[in-house]
Amino acid sequence: MELARYRNRKRRNLALSRMTDARKVALECLLTLSHSSAPIASVVDSAFKRWTVDGRERRLINGLVYGVIRWQKQLDWVLDQFINPQFQLDTRHRNILRLGAFQLLHLDGVPAHAAIFETVQLATSHLRSGKGRKTTGFINAVLRSVQREGAALTYPQLETNPTEHIAFSLSYPTWLVQWWLETRGVSWTLAFCRASNQIAPLALRVNTRLTKREDVCQSLAAQGIVATASEIAPDGITFGNRATTAFDSTGEKTLKDTLNREDIYVQDESAMLVPYLLSPADAKFIVDLCASPGGKTAHLAQLMRNAGKIVAVDISAKKIALLQKNCRRVGVRNVETQVMDATKADLGFMRQADAVLIDAPCSGFGTLRRHPDIRWNKTLKQVRALSEVQYRLLRNAAQYIKPGGILVYSTCSIEPMENEEVVRRFLTDCPMWTVENAQQFLPEGSPSIITAEGFMQTFPHEHGVDGAFAARLRKKV
Repeated sequence: MELARYRNRKRRNLALSRMTDARKVALECLLTLSHSSAPIASVVDSAFKRWTVDGRERRLINGLVYGVIRWQKQLDWVLDQFINPQFQLDTRHRNILRLGAFQLLHLDGVPAHAAIFETVQLATSHLRSGKGRKTTGFINAVLRSVQREGAALTYPQLETNPTEHIAFSLSYPTWLVQWWLETRGVSWTLAFCRASNQIAPLALRVNTRLTKREDVCQSLAAQGIVATASEIAPDGITFGNRATTAFDSTGEKTLKDTLNREDIYVQDESAMLVPYLLSPADAKFIVDLCASPGGKTAHLAQLMRNAGKIVAVDISAKKIALLQKNCRRVGVRNVETQVMDATKADLGFMRQADAVLIDAPCSGFGTLRRHPDIRWNKTLKQVRALSEVQYRLLRNAAQYIKPGGILVYSTCSIEPMENEEVVRRFLTDCPMWTVENAQQFLPEGSPSIITAEGFMQTFPHEHGVDGAFAARLRKKV
């Protein structure tokens, strides 16, 4: 009996130690993000290379970092209710308090006393004894106030102040909420913001040139993962976030190992639809501009059965190297690459192309479920500047496309100024182009993803997938 108690106590202490280490790593990631514009995924990946952490720790670190970034504005609002406005917090202690508040308000499975204790411990290593006691006492007091009263705080009323209500309660930049309220209305904004705060399920595209979707589902099931066939993408499968716990145990095959298989590619279901708009099964020569990291390029090759030719273009050698790596992993053999700026380069090489894809650089607001940091790293001025880049891409590419050729324009944005407004401007300036209804070229699916103008548009709150837009255009003969 004593031996059993000892072993249980040892396991609890080990688990607590791991959680402490995970919180330290999470804090370092948050501090990096506080003074860097690097994507959250790259910061977390770099941390995993610097520190040795197992599957459970990785999940906790991911949950803490992504969660704090996602809920940052709400966490600051809650914390500020219990901090004297004259008290100036430095970046480190602000992030420590955010970590603690996030665990208390959003993280299930961690007892409040443990969350507070472990968060307070983060503040001790960088402080001298006297100042350390005062600071840790302050952090402890604030977090205990959040524990007692945080969930019961009253946000500004939706009816009288919808901007601040949504910005603080759902954690979005005030300017962005105001923009959506003006352009979309209260109901849409609330629904979109709520859906975009959910953690997106992992989605995989099956390489049907190598295997069948049912076989991949069975293979994953054998590893303890229950996969579900996508309802919107014929090549897609999804599984919930909890399913990945099958890879947490030490010594088992990791999730990363599984995702490196050549017969699957991590990709959102909305992105899996875009290549169909180019009618790749009938094409012999396709050009993919802005092609990195290569998900759509590889899908086009799959649908072309590795026959014909695809020329993939992007603006830097680094982006092209990533595309080449991803294409090699899934056995793509019909892709050639070129480094160039497609907004101004001579694209004469594509005069004989059957179809051209412009997967344009964009705000990425359709992917907030997967990239919560995007909301803090964009301004309205930047989005407007992106729309100009998108238009220049269309205008430059269009002049090299043969009569009867197809041009597909797509983004992972939900902003009209990046989507239909860019296409309308292009059609006004280039009357030799017409829109073809996307529904005719997509695989069978929900007709609600087609707009009145014949464009494809998905939203997370309406379709359960990332927000994405695509238009199929044809040059008149």
